[in-house]
Amino acid sequence: MSTPFTNQSYALGNGNSYLIRPIQANDKERIIGLFNHLSPESRYLRFAHAISKLPDDFLEDILHLDYETEMALVAVIHPQTESEEIIGISRYVTPPNQSICEFSLSVSDSYTTHGIGTHLMLDLIGHAKKNGLLEMVGYVLSGNSKMLHLVSDLGFKAFTINDDPDFKTVSLSLSEE
Repeated sequence: MSTPFTNQSYALGNGNSYLIRPIQANDKERIIGLFNHLSPESRYLRFAHAISKLPDDFLEDILHLDYETEMALVAVIHPQTESEEIIGISRYVTPPNQSICEFSLSVSDSYTTHGIGTHLMLDLIGHAKKNGLLEMVGYVLSGNSKMLHLVSDLGFKAFTINDDPDFKTVSLSLSEE
C-alpha cells in the first residue's frame, strides 16, 4: 500500500526554507532536540500531561515505523547538513485491520507561526489518502485553541468525547466525495 514520499520544500518567509521528509532511524537526537525546544505548555498540550523527557518507548516507536500502517514526517531546516534541525513532526498510526488513522503534531515554539504545522498535516493527510485510509482522527485538549483552529481550517470536524470537557475528538474524512 505504501507509496514513495516526495520531499517538499517550503519558504519560511525570512529567506530560509524548510524541507518535509519522512523520519529516519538516525533522527533520535534531533527529535529529542525538538522536544527540548517545546515549552512546558506545548509539551502539556501535545502529550496531555506534563513530561520533562520523551519516553524511550515513544522514541523507538516513532523511529521504527511500519510504513504500511504508520507514517511520520519531519520538517527540517538546514537539511542534510551537520546542523540539520527538526522543527516539527507529524505522525499517524493505524490500528490493526482498520482504515482509520490517528494523527499527532508538534512544532517547535520558535516556528509556530510559519505554516509548518499546516504543511506537515497536509502532507500527512496526502500520504494517508494514498495509502487508502478513509478517516483521520485526533484527540485534542479543549484548551488547545491553536490546534483546534488549525484542524478546523483543514476541514476536520470537532466533537466532544463522552461528555469529557477536557478533550475534543477531531475527524476528517479522507475518501473522495
